[in-house]
Amino acid sequence: MLLLVIPCRVPAQWTFLDLPVESQQAQVMQRVGTTDISVTYSRPAVKGRTIWGTTVPYDRIWRAGANENTVITLSSDVTVEGQTLKAGTYGLHMIPTTSTWTIIFSTDHHSWGSFFHKPENDALRITVTPRPCPMTEHLSYTFDALTSSSAEMRLRWETLEIPVRIGVDVHAVVLARMEDQLKGLSAFSWEPWYEAARYCHDEGIGADKVMAWIDRSIALRPNFENQALKADLLDAAGGSTEAATLRRNMLEVATNGELNRHGYTLLQSGKHAEAVQAFELNAKRHPKDPNVFDSLGEGYMTVGNTNAAIKAFKKSLSMDPPEGVRANSIACLKKLGVDTSTTAKKNEPPAAAKGQQLRSCSSIQHPHESPDLLLNGDDLL
Repeated sequence: MLLLVIPCRVPAQWTFLDLPVESQQAQVMQRVGTTDISVTYSRPAVKGRTIWGTTVPYDRIWRAGANENTVITLSSDVTVEGQTLKAGTYGLHMIPTTSTWTIIFSTDHHSWGSFFHKPENDALRITVTPRPCPMTEHLSYTFDALTSSSAEMRLRWETLEIPVRIGVDVHAVVLARMEDQLKGLSAFSWEPWYEAARYCHDEGIGADKVMAWIDRSIALRPNFENQALKADLLDAAGGSTEAATLRRNMLEVATNGELNRHGYTLLQSGKHAEAVQAFELNAKRHPKDPNVFDSLGEGYMTVGNTNAAIKAFKKSLSMDPPEGVRANSIACLKKLGVDTSTTAKKNEPPAAAKGQQLRSCSSIQHPHESPDLLLNGDDLL
């Protein structure tokens, strides 16, 4: 008898052509710091089945999805549940049990499912504990519980969730890549060197490189931003005299916009008295600009000098300011308890502007008035 062997093809499981399949492919990506973590997988459905222990047997390796390998790609080194895993692409497999699960990261990520898995290719095995979750018809991966340096990768299917905590040494990754980023075409501009120095100074890292980077930025194009940062670096290194000289020279040539931004930078860093001095200097240099008086008023509000703040805001309003400046001055006066009904009617912004968020007055914090602050602004108004 001649037996004909005819391949039995499962519906919607195509081998040779790119055609729709039942368990559709998906991809999810999360960035942590500057590290990209992505998972590519297929999404089977529950379809009324009992999944755990039946469709997916316990104590046997499983592809953590459907069809080809579930694949995870890491753009830099990470930790998985506290254990180190190098940057790269891995086949993701799991061994379910009735209690804890084993999560496997295999250097072989090209195979079909878990049928060809070899333990010698495992880069890492970790153990996690599953937990209940709301009914999830189609298997899914998500990244949740985000922090600045970690994310929890979660597989959800049926009513079970498998959490895997992935951590990143963000500062180490940034510093390792910084040198390469400063070798491209953009390195001929002052901005990348400034950004490198600014980030590292703000985060308290790379102290051995920051001064060289800001000097390179200044050499390419000296300006208020990079020189202000150098002054801060000099202060931090104990060079307060040199820093003071640099700041004096900067302020002598600062533009209206630079002085205004400088004042707000000082406010945000808690240097309130210095911020007011910057706003006062700007008002002296640009007495016909309503915006500088609006900013000056905000500075006075911050140090608790109410009378000077009211004068500054009224000065700004008397100069027919742009709508955004006018709205901010009126809002600040209201905060100070000033009746602005007459001013508001006279200077009512158009309807389109009413719904816009005020520029900054609504976010200013007002410390209690201090007798040590001698800033009154009377000579400016």
